[in-house]
Amino acid sequence: MKKRFAAGIAGAAIAGALVIGQVAPTAFAEDAKTQLTVSETETEAADQETEKAEETEKKSYAQLETTSTKDAAVTAIDVSGVVEAVMPSIVTVTKTGVQEVMDWFGQPQEIEMQGAASGFIIAQNDDELLIATNNHVVENSTEVTVAFSAEADDPDDLLASAKVKGTDPKTDLAVIAVSLDDIKEDVLKQLKIAVLGSSDNLKVGQTAITIGNTMGEGISVTSGIVSALNVEVVVEDGSTFTEFQTDGAANQGQSGGMIVNAKGEVIGIFNAGYLQADNMGYGIPISTAIPVLQDLINRETRDAVEAHGYMGVTVVAVSSEASNFYNIPEGAYIYEVSEGSAGEEAGLKKGDIIVGFDGITIDSKETLLRQINYYEPGETVEVKVMRQGADGYEEHSFDVTLEDGPEELKDQQTKPQGEIGQELPQMPDNPFDGFFGGEDGKY
Repeated sequence: MKKRFAAGIAGAAIAGALVIGQVAPTAFAEDAKTQLTVSETETEAADQETEKAEETEKKSYAQLETTSTKDAAVTAIDVSGVVEAVMPSIVTVTKTGVQEVMDWFGQPQEIEMQGAASGFIIAQNDDELLIATNNHVVENSTEVTVAFSAEADDPDDLLASAKVKGTDPKTDLAVIAVSLDDIKEDVLKQLKIAVLGSSDNLKVGQTAITIGNTMGEGISVTSGIVSALNVEVVVEDGSTFTEFQTDGAANQGQSGGMIVNAKGEVIGIFNAGYLQADNMGYGIPISTAIPVLQDLINRETRDAVEAHGYMGVTVVAVSSEASNFYNIPEGAYIYEVSEGSAGEEAGLKKGDIIVGFDGITIDSKETLLRQINYYEPGETVEVKVMRQGADGYEEHSFDVTLEDGPEELKDQQTKPQGEIGQELPQMPDNPFDGFFGGEDGKY
């Protein structure tokens, strides 16, 4: 007899498609690109209609009418049917990463960290199962593992290694990929692709069911309502997200989990990265997330390479303080371009701020560091920069063919330099001295 194991773990490109409309079994896409499955019907004002209240008999004198649920949303008390239908698409995401911290003597040291959060299956292509989660769930990870919600004789059969397929820090979204070869056949048959609904017509009071990995103890369900719309949430680095609020119990570890309506359609992606109040959670509206996820699922899945490429630029991170004080974009500020380097030949200049690398948003020096480690010398990538002009910063794109740089410089690419908040060493003509975090890094 098979037993159901909780998908939680404590502590820690080929084009394909997303599904919109119903909870769908895993299936291969026919289109050239993977498409998200979206509900064919628009999200109605009511999650679930109940029987209409019977009209009372009219009398000769004026009589008040009773309230009716004809056009109003009704919260379902028993959501077990919805949960049972969508559970096969939820996963636990466990990451292992290295974080640099200061010891008691003020010296930097690296420690290995583990954490567990959530994700859900959004598409399948010929080779991979694609899973949506939050960017902050997988950033700075050296290893990512998922645990599926299925039945198995051995709980280890539910585990599979995953790769980060793409991230978008601006929306805090990410897609990870699991090779179909790494999933046990009897487990794969039980999985389903989540159906993406619409958040465009959400109303306060609608049913909101959150499913995710609570406190690293396994998958759990909380049921509530949409309690507020268009909430501006500001995180520690100053970034602002527009999300909706739910009153269901919110816990760390639910990040990346799905918020569904009474039909089982995903209306939001739970984000516990900035819990601000007890029992209040926030969701990234699915209508905002769909175009980002559609882009991420069609990116090429890459492995980190040992001999990665080199652009020949020295960059420093633009801190949020510097960005706000100088009114400049966040990204990787080019402090120096080496003469005769790949970057110089492509047209990069000192003072440019790198904001994109091969279609990936670059919001910091560390983000650039992580991405370039996946590209070999000889590969050509599109690098987007913000360059100051007469009317402010303007976006420019350059095709940079990466070169095989000096070993000592490539070593700097594999390890972030310094800590956020530390001042740079003295450099001539550095207009941002004291506002950037960490030492300079050569890329």
